[in-house]
Amino acid sequence: MKQKNQYLIDWLTLRIPLKISLGKVLFSRIKACLNTLHCCNSSGELLWKKLSLDVDALRSDTRGLCWQVQSDGKIEYLVIGASPASLEYGLNVFGSCDLQHCSRVLIKHAGKALQSILPDFDLWQCRRIDITGNFVLPDAASVKQALRQLSLSDGGRRRATTTHKGGDSVYWNPASDLVKGKAYHKGPQMAVMQRKGVVDITDEQLILGNRLLRLEFTLAARWFRRFSETKRNWYELTTFELENLYVNFFEKVIGVVEVKDMNRTELVLKIAQINSITEGRAMAAFTTYRNIRQDGFEVVRAYMSRSTWQRHLKYLRAVGISDSYLQQSNVVQYPVHIILAKPVRCWEDIRRAA
Repeated sequence: MKQKNQYLIDWLTLRIPLKISLGKVLFSRIKACLNTLHCCNSSGELLWKKLSLDVDALRSDTRGLCWQVQSDGKIEYLVIGASPASLEYGLNVFGSCDLQHCSRVLIKHAGKALQSILPDFDLWQCRRIDITGNFVLPDAASVKQALRQLSLSDGGRRRATTTHKGGDSVYWNPASDLVKGKAYHKGPQMAVMQRKGVVDITDEQLILGNRLLRLEFTLAARWFRRFSETKRNWYELTTFELENLYVNFFEKVIGVVEVKDMNRTELVLKIAQINSITEGRAMAAFTTYRNIRQDGFEVVRAYMSRSTWQRHLKYLRAVGISDSYLQQSNVVQYPVHIILAKPVRCWEDIRRAA
């Protein structure tokens, strides 16, 4: 098994042209399955199948490996998708962020499902990667409070939307085929899996998982089409690059350092020092911060020039004030204390954070 990383690839979708890369026997056997989605367990046994459901419409917590034959009108592809962590460890809480390793895990299990030896990852195309980080908070109530706060964060083109089923998830760009994000409470998801008996989860793991806020970042099909124009192969993406893409997406919404309440003098001095600007400019940025907290993010943005607005946001973000905190103070009183560079990587990390 691959050593678990700080972040994990929680979903991976690969595809390969049928005629070019697969033998005649396998091609003939699965050709009749066009647009039928099959889901198999880690042993290759069929769990269920459905008609006309896209693999990439599936949630990253879908159990097992899914495969489908798709056509773009010119070429027919075998498409496979799963959570590598779930296949490898049985539970997708922690796992690997090594793309080549995760690809081999998928292809190996797809071979079991199709009773065939499939080509290595360098002959496949990548269509989706979900990168996930686990952030430990004091308790379940803190996670729910964090999600309520994150639901208020509208950073640039990213607009947060909550689910209609209780507000336990927050989405950014949910319909995008380029990049998108999601925040959710891991505990309730684990409780459902434990209740259904689909995976072994101990009572202690359930208690620990109830303290986890999960941030999930998706690189979708259009992102990979653009990436192919760089003349690099998708499987050359390193763990470091994937983690940087993740952090860059979330840092404007979550913030990159822990924020603590400060008085005006402390905050102005910190803005000036971190950004290497005069105290006068720092005071102007602080005034924008105060106006946002009193009048609201959109109201203040509407009456400021674009250049001044962007410059002040840059100064504020540099000291760890995230977009989610730049909301009316009578709505949310405290910031979310999350350090993006420090997700937990194992159960022991959560125990130590107690």
